[in-house]
Amino acid sequence: MANYYQPSGKYSPNAFIFFLIIALFALPLLGLIYAYAIWYIPLIYVNFIIAGGFGFAVGWLINKFVITKGKVRNTKLAILFGVLSGLIALYFHWAVWMDLVLNAGESIGSERIGITVSNIKILQVFSLATNPSALFELIGLVNETGTWGIRGGTVSGAFLSVIWIIELLIVVIVATLIPIGTAREPFCEIDNDWFTKTMLPAFNVVTDKSQMKTALENGQPNTFDGISKVENTDQHHSIFTLYSSEKGENYLSIENKIAEQKDDGKIEFKDDQVIEHISINKNLVDVLKGK
Repeated sequence: MANYYQPSGKYSPNAFIFFLIIALFALPLLGLIYAYAIWYIPLIYVNFIIAGGFGFAVGWLINKFVITKGKVRNTKLAILFGVLSGLIALYFHWAVWMDLVLNAGESIGSERIGITVSNIKILQVFSLATNPSALFELIGLVNETGTWGIRGGTVSGAFLSVIWIIELLIVVIVATLIPIGTAREPFCEIDNDWFTKTMLPAFNVVTDKSQMKTALENGQPNTFDGISKVENTDQHHSIFTLYSSEKGENYLSIENKIAEQKDDGKIEFKDDQVIEHISINKNLVDVLKGK
C-alpha cells in the first residue's frame, strides 16, 4: 500500500522560545516599517500589495526561526503561530501608525492625492503599545473621522472598517500559510531533523495525473518513462521536489506549472498539484536523478 507522509504532530519546546524572541524584537520592527510604508504611500491598491508583503515577511520569519528551528510538525500549532504573529505584528503597526497620526505635520500634494509629513516619538509609541485601551480608543476616533481619502472624499466609518478588516485578513492569512506548508513537510523522527529538500530540474508537464499517481503508489519501475527535462521554463512544465533522509527514506511531491499569458504579455503560472509527499524507493530516486 502506498505510504504518504503524515506529520507526527510533535514539536520542540524551543519553538515557543523562538516565537517569543521574534514577537518581542522582529515583529515590532516589521510593524514600524509597514506603518511608515503605508503612511507615505497613500494609494489604497498599492497598500494592499504592501500588506501582502508585510504578511509574507511575518510568515517567513515564523517559518524560518520558529517552525524550522523549532522542529514544529504540528499543523495546528503552525496555524496558531502564524495567526498570533500576524496579529502581534499588526498591533505594533497600529501603535506606530497612531503615533504618526498624533504627530502629523505639514501636508504636501493636492486634495486628490498627497502625503502628510510625520515622524514617531519612541516613548509615545511605547506608551501606546503598552496601553491597549488607549490605543484602541484612538483607533475608534480615527475610524469616525478618517485621516485619508479617495478622490477628494475622506474615508471613514463602515467603509474604513471594511478596508481595515481586509488588511487584517491579508496579513494574517499570508503569515499563516507559509508556516503551515513547512510544518507538513517530511521530518525524520529517528534523526530528529527535517528531510533534505531538493527541487529537481524542470520536467515536462504531467498530463495524466491519475496514471502517475497509480504508478507511484504501486512503485512501478517504468513510472518516469514519459518524463524528460525541459529547457524553456516559460512554457508548461512540472516541478519534482524530492525529500531525502540520511536513513535512506525518500518522499516525492509533483506540481504542474501551467503557463498563462496575460494581456500585458507577461507569463504567469497556475499551480496544479499532481501528488504530495508520497514515499518512493531508491530505484525510482536514481531514475529521477539520472534524467
